[in-house]
Amino acid sequence: MKSQITWLLAGLVLTLGHDTTQKMRAECDSTSKYVVPNFKSNWYKAMEYCHYLGMKLVTVANGDEQMAIVGSIEDTDKANGTSFWTGGNDLGDSGNYHWYSTGTRIMWFNWNTSDRYGRNGDCVYLATRREDPEADSDFNEWKWFTASCSNAKYFVCERV
Repeated sequence: MKSQITWLLAGLVLTLGHDTTQKMRAECDSTSKYVVPNFKSNWYKAMEYCHYLGMKLVTVANGDEQMAIVGSIEDTDKANGTSFWTGGNDLGDSGNYHWYSTGTRIMWFNWNTSDRYGRNGDCVYLATRREDPEADSDFNEWKWFTASCSNAKYFVCERV
């Protein structure tokens, strides 16, 4: 009984904290492989929230998979000028990027030219190149960037 009350209170706190009761229910009920929650958080909270949903922060194995993820992002109202955390980071081994959910080394990369090899932070995120001041403003290709894991960004959860 005590554990049921604890879980109930934890769910209530999370629901009240995000003020998105119906949205959270829709995220949990969705059958889509990828879910884009309707709030920004740091990388650690994003990881925690995906786990709360029974999911994980997204991993990107190849170009086709990235296109599927981008499709899910573009189905939301957040696709223009925003960025999205993935599960990639080099927190355990600086300069060597791994997927946190599997511990496997990232073998396929799609770095933006200004952030090649993750020089700007430890956690990997997806964004359009228009966030790059050196990029052509009409160019809307999704690339990888890095930033401090404590920055607030949208994120993508993936069904496990």
